Amino acid sequence: MRVGVIGAGLAGLAAGLELADRGHEVELLERRPWAGGATYSFRDGETGDEVDNGQHLFMACMTAYAGFLERLGTLDRTRRQRRLRVPVFDAAGRRSDLWAANLPFGLHLAPALLRYRHLTRGQKARIARVFLAIRRLGPEERARMADVTFAAWLRGRGQTRADVRDFWDFLVVPTLNCRSDRASAEAARFVLEEGFLRGPRSAALGLPAAGLSELHVRPAVRAIRERGGAVSVRSGVERIELAGGRATTLLLRGGERRSYDAVVGALPPWRLAPLLPAEPRLAGLARALARFEPAPILNLHLWFDRPVAPFAFAAFTGPQAPWAFNRSRLGGERGAGERLALSISAPGELFALDREALRERFLSWARAALPAAREAKLLRFLAVKEPEATFVPAPALARPGPRTALPGLFLAGAWTDTGWPATMESAVRGGLAAADAVDADARRGPGA
Repeated sequence: MRVGVIGAGLAGLAAGLELADRGHEVELLERRPWAGGATYSFRDGETGDEVDNGQHLFMACMTAYAGFLERLGTLDRTRRQRRLRVPVFDAAGRRSDLWAANLPFGLHLAPALLRYRHLTRGQKARIARVFLAIRRLGPEERARMADVTFAAWLRGRGQTRADVRDFWDFLVVPTLNCRSDRASAEAARFVLEEGFLRGPRSAALGLPAAGLSELHVRPAVRAIRERGGAVSVRSGVERIELAGGRATTLLLRGGERRSYDAVVGALPPWRLAPLLPAEPRLAGLARALARFEPAPILNLHLWFDRPVAPFAFAAFTGPQAPWAFNRSRLGGERGAGERLALSISAPGELFALDREALRERFLSWARAALPAAREAKLLRFLAVKEPEATFVPAPALARPGPRTALPGLFLAGAWTDTGWPATMESAVRGGLAAADAVDADARRGPGA
């Protein structure tokens, strides 16, 4: 079967490689001059360093993404923990780690919570009760969590605003890219249960030691081409068109039309919606896509003339505080200086600040939070804004599966109904699910 995949982001790459492996003729069409979607890297013109558009992590429970890297032969380009350990610094520079002990019955987080210096005793007791409540949830309450925000659900269990600010948002914002008052309780429950309560290894972190394009973009493109597929950049799609009642034709910019046996839409929902044909069978899908709201992430890169951070990565407390990654340590870079990457999820008003304002704000932050940075010289500062990094997992948001009501049209993406939040794991799962659906229809034969 000849399959056209719209978009060469991570979901499109995963779908394309899986389809090519199953013997299908695949072409990925990407509007930009490069593949990778929301997860790519580029060469900084001034320093020559490979810079990610945004820092990404994955957990041990994210088996689809790790399997994708293993398939590409690049899993060894990551650094993976055996069990979770995150250094956490407060505004005064005090460190208190969150870590998972090798304990059974969901007790692996208890020692870290008891010793965690950034919470009061009362907060720890209330938080422990919520973890216990999540473990005891019944099917009816789980179903109700899809329709309320996590903040509202937490208030119903005695959590204060300070509890949400100091702990629950600390966990939710980096994983869901929105705060508890916007995220559905169901989305937050999934993250907490799957990532933190499943077992002592489930939340162990993996960090790329290479640029994302080197880690999974270029290897995936190469693998697809080696299997006879094509990845065409600067090939934006203007519209999906019907032929014989099926979605089999793509109108490209410039007027060219390309025909396929099936089409996979691997774009974010707000970019896919304008491409859909005016077809009554897609009315429900169009309404579902219209409910998705993009969520931005702010990424900052700071080059210093000397070492400033005594860690490979660390989290910082406080509103809009970043996660900081020591790219020099993670990538094994040698030299007198050090490069930090800061990732700010749910950045709020920070996202509108210009480069100079961000530079001043976060240079001041670095010098306050990192004593070694106070005497260091900032050599270069780079801000990378991703306005459509993820989607807001709002209450009652319906995420469609890989199949649509229109024959020949399939969906792939981190936003599809993978059960996971908008992570690299969800993107890979979405791509694989779309490939499964296309392949199943191909096996059933014409008219499927």
